[in-house]
Amino acid sequence: MPKRLTPRTFVALGLLAALVGGPAPLAAQGTLRALETDVDHIAAGARPSVVTVFAQRALAHPRDAAAGAERRLQTRVGSGVAMEPDVVLTTASVTLDAERVMVRTANGIQVEGHLAGFDLVYNLAIVKVEGVRLPPIRFADHMAQAGDWAMVLGTSYRGQPTQSVGNVATVYPDPRQPLIGLTNAVYPGNSGAAALDVHGDLIGLVEGGLGATESSRSGIDADRRPGGMSFVLPAQVLRIPYEALRRDGRIAHGYMGVSTHSASVASDAEPRARVPIGALVERVEPNGPAMKAGLRRGDLIVGFDHDRVEYADHLARWVASTPPGTVVQLVWVRQDIRHEASIVLGESPDEAPRWAAAPGGEGTASSSTRIAELERQIQQLNQQLKHLRTDSSASSR
Repeated sequence: MPKRLTPRTFVALGLLAALVGGPAPLAAQGTLRALETDVDHIAAGARPSVVTVFAQRALAHPRDAAAGAERRLQTRVGSGVAMEPDVVLTTASVTLDAERVMVRTANGIQVEGHLAGFDLVYNLAIVKVEGVRLPPIRFADHMAQAGDWAMVLGTSYRGQPTQSVGNVATVYPDPRQPLIGLTNAVYPGNSGAAALDVHGDLIGLVEGGLGATESSRSGIDADRRPGGMSFVLPAQVLRIPYEALRRDGRIAHGYMGVSTHSASVASDAEPRARVPIGALVERVEPNGPAMKAGLRRGDLIVGFDHDRVEYADHLARWVASTPPGTVVQLVWVRQDIRHEASIVLGESPDEAPRWAAAPGGEGTASSSTRIAELERQIQQLNQQLKHLRTDSSASSR
């Protein structure tokens, strides 16, 4: 089990800012060496549970489309975490459309695996491996909070181990699929990497990064430099979909039977700004739960199971992440009149909801919905910070 961080570690962390401007005193140098030792203990304990995932498929280049032309091998590189001795958890974006999956362990052993389940809504995939016994990582028993220290262990596009230390910058409070934002550097290839707390326990799986990574002069992906902020699916959210994937190879998603798009109105407070007001119904599927509840084209859905609906993305993801058979409370507006009804969600007939794979369907989201929504949330946070700084400056005068 990785060593727990000691009080001296937190003392050292508090000294870091003061040491940037010049050489450290001898006592501080000793404290920083202790910090380095503690970090090394965490990394050494968890690194054997983190693997490299190679997902390969053969592609025919448009210039080689002639009959008999040799197909080119494309390899996508990502990270993975051992949840059981023979089961690796990674992201669906790494393994999507792969014809062959290889796993390389921390000590350099490379074995073939097979995709045993994936889900686009949660962006998760599990790979079954044989011939190796991996040490499973342990779930953290608490939800990470803003300010908590975090370490990310993963791999780069070149298959080299990566490691970064940072902290939880924010927790995006989605009621069903919250995400953790870390200040840790994001390396190309970190999708599926392990985010660990100060005890070496898994606080979540890295799904990607916000902010463009800096490209090298060569323009090759493998040479891109780290950057941006990593976002992580928390362990508390991971448990249920992981168990479903491990058991059934798939996740049953809720289904309401509507197609919607986001609706907004002009803001009274900020010129040229728009305020989201809900999901406008474009189509109601025949004999679906929504039709049975009385929804019609043109209705504005504003509430789902006691949570406010601002965007069509919200409604689409919330429906999909709710188990079929669940009774939810739906609120909508029709000609300025509020309507409310209880709806029993059905099961999505698609392997993955249409909106998760391509534009259209139940909501107007796409596979990049999560990233787009997070970018919007970060912009809103930046605006709030800007106003706070302005107010603070005005009051100081």
